[in-house]
This record gives sequence, C-alpha cells and structure tokens, in this order.
Amino acid sequence: MSRSKHPAAVLTPVRPEDVAGTTFDNFTASRSKVGRATHFDAHLHQEDQLAWMSSGSMGLTVHGDHWRVRQDHLVWIPAGMLHEMSFEGPGELVSVYSDPAARPAGDHWHWPRAVQADELSRALISHVTDALHPARRSKCHALLVDLLEHAPVQHDVVALPQDPRARLIASTLLDNPADARELSQWAAGLGVSAKTIARAFVADTGSSFRAWRIQARLHSAAGMLTRGQPVQSVAGEVGYESASSFIVAFKQRFGMTPARYALQATRSSHAG
Repeated sequence: MSRSKHPAAVLTPVRPEDVAGTTFDNFTASRSKVGRATHFDAHLHQEDQLAWMSSGSMGLTVHGDHWRVRQDHLVWIPAGMLHEMSFEGPGELVSVYSDPAARPAGDHWHWPRAVQADELSRALISHVTDALHPARRSKCHALLVDLLEHAPVQHDVVALPQDPRARLIASTLLDNPADARELSQWAAGLGVSAKTIARAFVADTGSSFRAWRIQARLHSAAGMLTRGQPVQSVAGEVGYESASSFIVAFKQRFGMTPARYALQATRSSHAG
C-alpha cells in the first residue's frame, strides 16, 4: 500500500492535484482527496488541526486512542500531538491549521477530542477553504472557533480496542458488520475467556461489546448510504432483520433518518 506523509502541517496527499489549499494570515485551510491507499504516518504539527471528513471515513490514532470518524464529527488535534490517519475508501479530508494562540478557551483543548459537527460548523469549515476577502475569512474563522468552543463533545466515535485480540474482533466487524457471532463465540475462537474480551472493550472503548457493535454497524451503514445504497439494502448488510428497526437505531445515533443522512451527504459532496 502506498503511503503519504504530511509533517509539520504541510499536507502531502497521494496526488497533489487533488488538493485545494489556502493560506491565510493566522490559519491554513486545505482539502485533500483520500482513498484506501492513502495513509498519513505518525506525525505532528506546530499548529492546532481541526479535521473533518466531508465524505468518507477516517481511522485516527492519537494519544493512544484509535477512532473511526465520519462527517458528523469534527476532530480536534492540538499542536505537538502525534497522530496517524488512514482511510477505508474514497473521501475528502478538510483541515484547518491555526496558531495555538487562537484556540478556544479552556485547558481541555490541550488534548484531542471529537465534537459534534452541526450543519453550520460543517458549512464554515468547508467555506474557509475558499478564496475569500481577508475580512470575511477572518470572521468565518472566528465564528468557527466560537462554535467549536461550545460544541458538545461526541463520545460515540467508533473507538478501536488496544487489546490485540479485541481489536481483531473489532476490525473484522467493521469489515463485515452483519457478522452475528456473540462474544462467547469470538472468545472461543481466539482461545480466551469472554470476560477477558468484554473487559478489553469496556476499558479501551468505554462501551460494552454489544453497544460497540451497534455503533460499528451504524458507522458502516453511514458509509454505505453516502455511496448511494438504498436503505433496505443497507439494513440487511449491517445485520438488521428489518428496515424499520434499522431506521429507529440509525435515528437514535445520528439524529436523523437514513434517507435524510444520505441526502445531506450528497449535498455536501456536491457543494465540495
């Protein structure tokens, strides 16, 4: 697999022509087309980074945590924080790099976090990559920082366990979310106790195995919907016996129906 690196806040994607970048007085904004062959090795920036997947999905390793995030999250990576990025398929990564002096107030911004990407914040982070009048771009960036300061933290990112056995299970389920094996069956196949795997999921992800599997299924479903697959088909592919139960679960997770999510993703892709 080909790998790309972007140290010191210089974004170097697979093909430079796929990137639109704009440098402003106190921040830099960029868009990068990414795919399964794109991998940004462990690196750090002198600036704070706010990353958003306008389409597709990103695997992020930062500060010992392993996340899978989609377009409903903004990911905050503070300056000097070592991190690594990978992507499970075609998508677009939008990033804003800014001076740490301009970060939101509060000590918690010294640490990585995922916050809610509402409609306004998604529009702003996309907008600041455009060539704007200096006064307007400064106002947009200031508003984005203000929204970030008050955005609720998202605790529902799909975190991957650090325990190698539990992570193997998690990775397999992300590749095949309809796999219905229970924890006892997974544990037996690995030659360990179910309690050992259960503890690893809770300790490393904050969720029980069953709760994590629901998140993983809905995470995978979001990607399928973004790619234009119909709701009925997606429901079956991620392990739901009926479309109605899938719709209920999806709405609880994303705050909207699968059909509306797919429509928003399409609009975002066309806007980009």
